[in-house]
Amino acid sequence: MKAFLLTLSASFVIVFTVVTYTSFSSRAGHYLGIHEASFMKSSSSLESKAWNESLGFGDVIYISMPYRTDRQDAMNLLASMSGIKLRLIGGIEGDSINLKAIPDNADPNLRASELGCWRAHADAWRFVIENNLETALILEDDIDWDKNIHEIFQDLSIQMQNSTLRLVSPTDHERASAPYGLDWDVLVMGQCVDKAHPEHHDLVLVYDDPNVPSRENTEFVFLNVMKSLGVSGDDVGKKRLIYPAFGPACTMGYAVTRKGAQRLLLNLSYLNLRAPVDLDIAWTLQDGRLRGYTVTPPLFTPWRVGGQKDSDNMPDPDQPIVGNGNIGGASGNLRSSARVAMIDELAMDNWGNYASQGAVEKKKEKVNS
Repeated sequence: MKAFLLTLSASFVIVFTVVTYTSFSSRAGHYLGIHEASFMKSSSSLESKAWNESLGFGDVIYISMPYRTDRQDAMNLLASMSGIKLRLIGGIEGDSINLKAIPDNADPNLRASELGCWRAHADAWRFVIENNLETALILEDDIDWDKNIHEIFQDLSIQMQNSTLRLVSPTDHERASAPYGLDWDVLVMGQCVDKAHPEHHDLVLVYDDPNVPSRENTEFVFLNVMKSLGVSGDDVGKKRLIYPAFGPACTMGYAVTRKGAQRLLLNLSYLNLRAPVDLDIAWTLQDGRLRGYTVTPPLFTPWRVGGQKDSDNMPDPDQPIVGNGNIGGASGNLRSSARVAMIDELAMDNWGNYASQGAVEKKKEKVNS
């Protein structure tokens, strides 16, 4: 009798576990969106952390001016459909920065908008340091990404864990807990222009990625970089590249380690500010005072809607505000836009569904009669 009860108890636990897992999987389809739930992994391997709500980083931060609630709505919607949780850090009006707070030896020709952009990114670096985050992904609020973003980052994680570009072997801690390693300060993934170090074209990691954009959807500047690093012809649209960061421009999407945040705050605040933040980051990489990698084609790209909404500058009363709008917006360098996908996923025809259901019921009644 005792053995029978033990067997019955074990059977109950198994059934309960299966039901609970099935329920969770069903909810996952709701929380992550169809395209994410269909790829969700149950593996406990390190790269599977790319499927969590921070893509395997300590946090995902995005920068947005307080008054750009339109962009904040868009980012919230986009992230929710992709199973990503965002932390907002407010943008800064450059005119509000006290003259005493501007870095020593700063370029006197920096515009207020450029100072504001620098300060917002510096606040993001400071957040990483203050909260002792091992890594963080920093985004701007006018971007798009691929609908299969978790799968893309899982593939990236595998490559970076087995990278041949490292100068030192990974530590035991990295092997256990760092999906993208920790041998870098910045990981550039949202550049608008780029170039590799002219004397180190041999330093490149090329890997297959089923989510790479086609040649037609890849901007010319990235095709050129890829060609300079040995990827051209039929490999375009199949391969993604990782190489030492040297000349990226734009800060739409990049990750930092804690040490990277410290080095950025040291070189682009404590010591000086030589140029707009993205250009000074590039110069600091070129000077060798910052170590990083660049991913090409990029993983984050601008979403352009036309008109004045594509800029944070104050509106010109003599020009129309709206151009194409989100319904006519577009982005490049992606195989499958997450912004386009979410419109399709959330689309419905409620009254059409009622009408269709009614037609089906009438057909059943006719058959039964």
